[in-house]
Amino acid sequence: MDPKMEKTFNSLKKNNFNVEYVEKAEDVADIILKLIPEEASLEMAGSISVDQIGVKNLLIERGNEGLVPDQEDFNPYAVNKTRKDVLLVSTNAVTLDGKLVNVDGMGNRVTGMVYGPTQTILVVGRNKIVKDVDDALDRVQNVIAPYHAKNMGLATPCAKTGKCEDCSSPDRICNITTIISKKPPGIDFTIILVNEDLGLGWDPDWPEERKEKIATSYREEWRKLMALMGPPPPLET
Repeated sequence: MDPKMEKTFNSLKKNNFNVEYVEKAEDVADIILKLIPEEASLEMAGSISVDQIGVKNLLIERGNEGLVPDQEDFNPYAVNKTRKDVLLVSTNAVTLDGKLVNVDGMGNRVTGMVYGPTQTILVVGRNKIVKDVDDALDRVQNVIAPYHAKNMGLATPCAKTGKCEDCSSPDRICNITTIISKKPPGIDFTIILVNEDLGLGWDPDWPEERKEKIATSYREEWRKLMALMGPPPPLET
């Protein structure tokens, strides 16, 4: 492990999370298949990181339910009132001292991490590691949310300017912020750290080639999802 990854790994362990480390994204699927019982029902709450590792089809093929929503039920912004056994998702950022920072529009993703499922599994690429909570929030507000909103065609100020405007737009996707400092009680909580870039997120100072590779992979997975399910319905106002 490089020093940054090792420090994050040790901090997460100290904060009582179960932590796994893999060098390659292709190795994550085997860990997840071992962690999740074959009879467990699943939800993903929208995770490009999980889509990128190719485990979803393997879980569907072996009989795990909950990963094939009906077209009319597909709404990544709606609260899922019926929780499944396992939440398989990622995080917006993880700090060097082992905190998970997430910002959500409706709350289905962030609430599911801490309450409802009996098991939560996070797949976290190396690009999600940040110095501290302030850096994490800056990353979400001025990289992740603007790019995500623009890619979805939302009419938010950040989609136009590329930075947070603390807007009151009905399309706003940054309404709920959570910081998970320690493992929540009563949940089997595993974080899989991957020494590859996954999902959406980068430091503005990184080389343009690396940032564009992350963005391109994200767009490709998003297009696959939209081709499968059709465009999501608009947010309710």
